[in-house]
Amino acid sequence: MYSILYVDDDEILLRVNKIYLEKNGDYSVDIATSADEALGMIAAADYDLILSDYQMPRMDGIEFLKEVRVRHGNLPFILFTGKGREEVVMEALNNGVDFYVQKGPDLKGMLAELKHKINRAIERRKTGDELNKSRQEFRDIINFLPDATFVIDTNGRVIAWNQAMEKLTGIPNGEITGKGDYAYAVPFTGEQKPILIDTVLQDPGSPVLGNPENPRSSDQFFPLVYGGKGAHLWVRAGPLIDPDGNVTGAIETIRDITDIRKIQQDLVMSREMILGFANILPVAVYEMDLDFNLTFSNDILYALFGMTREDAPHPLCILDYLTPADRIRAYADIRTASKEYRDRGKEYLLQRADGSTFPALIYGSPVIDPDTKRPVGLRGVIIDQTRRRQDIQTLHESEERLKLALEAGDIGIWDMDMRTHSIQDVSDWINIVMGYNMDDRNISFDTCKSFVHPIDYPNVHLAFSQHIRGEAPYFETRFRLRRYDGTWRQVSVRGKVIECASNGIPVRITGTICIVSPVPGEPAFPESETEEPES
Repeated sequence: MYSILYVDDDEILLRVNKIYLEKNGDYSVDIATSADEALGMIAAADYDLILSDYQMPRMDGIEFLKEVRVRHGNLPFILFTGKGREEVVMEALNNGVDFYVQKGPDLKGMLAELKHKINRAIERRKTGDELNKSRQEFRDIINFLPDATFVIDTNGRVIAWNQAMEKLTGIPNGEITGKGDYAYAVPFTGEQKPILIDTVLQDPGSPVLGNPENPRSSDQFFPLVYGGKGAHLWVRAGPLIDPDGNVTGAIETIRDITDIRKIQQDLVMSREMILGFANILPVAVYEMDLDFNLTFSNDILYALFGMTREDAPHPLCILDYLTPADRIRAYADIRTASKEYRDRGKEYLLQRADGSTFPALIYGSPVIDPDTKRPVGLRGVIIDQTRRRQDIQTLHESEERLKLALEAGDIGIWDMDMRTHSIQDVSDWINIVMGYNMDDRNISFDTCKSFVHPIDYPNVHLAFSQHIRGEAPYFETRFRLRRYDGTWRQVSVRGKVIECASNGIPVRITGTICIVSPVPGEPAFPESETEEPES
């Protein structure tokens, strides 16, 4: 039910029309006999429409209309006028009357017209209020968006400019709203010309600011925003469409991605730095996801597999480069390693792109997502074992040859700790070659000194001292050594310092000893001689 205030100084007509309106329409009608009385009633109640006669004492309908507009805005107002009062009609229209109804002899027709115009005026007001409310809600939504946003109508005039746009451009809402002629482009380009938002309303082929491959979005640096400080901005534009599918304008949102760009640049630099460090390492460095696809590696990894980074397949699955015999085992081991924080490494037979194989030791530890705390991959190193295998084989062969020589009694090995004067590893040679029955626990420097011929000892001591002082690269000498049965054998000793203390003083020396034949011209001693010759 609509609430109406009817104002007329003719009380009889006032009551008759009140009865008719309430009987024939969904109206509640209050009456007033003067404009002054009506203004007081409007202030105290909420009316949907004012119906007023023109000819009234003290304040006529036009003056009353003006007061209503001043005090109550666009409250619907219908004016009764006499027939032939066109000048009154014009003045009323100029002052914002919604409708006018001319009095005449056809009371029934006049009241039917009045009822029709009452409904139209009220519905138009409600529609306008809803539209204004909708527009205000739209402006509020735009205004509170965190991204800088503005809206233009189909004529290119700014109809919304939110607070984030004010901060970005330094231009207040009130200064830019209602302006056209590409005024909104000036804060970004320095001149009035089409920008991205205009592609929504113009021919997409026209020259605009933005990426020509995607004319509805742009990502670039704008040097004029933030008072000339500039920023990297991501811009996106789209149409505004009414319920009937008609384009009513365009909207552009702008996001400051300067920090994101900085992070991206830092990530690129960090990744390049990590790759640079990884390429310095002498082993293959890798990172893979849980599907075993490579996500990061240094150049050595590609070299191990006989390919270059450019030639490698994408994605590169690590399992494809294990021999079939090791693939199932590696699959299970990698799955286990992705859940454990310690991996001692396991050896597998890997195959290169050309099909050749090589042994390698693979270490790995899980890559953990910082948000979910769950493993998302595996990172580690791959160490080529080919050279190590060769070195092990060479060492094994050398050890076998040395073992044969030691078993034949030809060569002895000794290792002396100069801090304790204990000598290790020489007991087997002393027992086999010299005929004693000793073990390493009983052999010291003094023990060995007692076996040396006293005439030869000064030369032995001199050679030893020269090497210890760094005057000779090796400790080398020949001397006579007494066997258990009292006979003398000539031996050759060769050794080298292999460890020094922090102050540079030697603390460990190791070497070999073997029986040699007397040098021609040197005096020979009978093997049966048991007494030391006089000096």
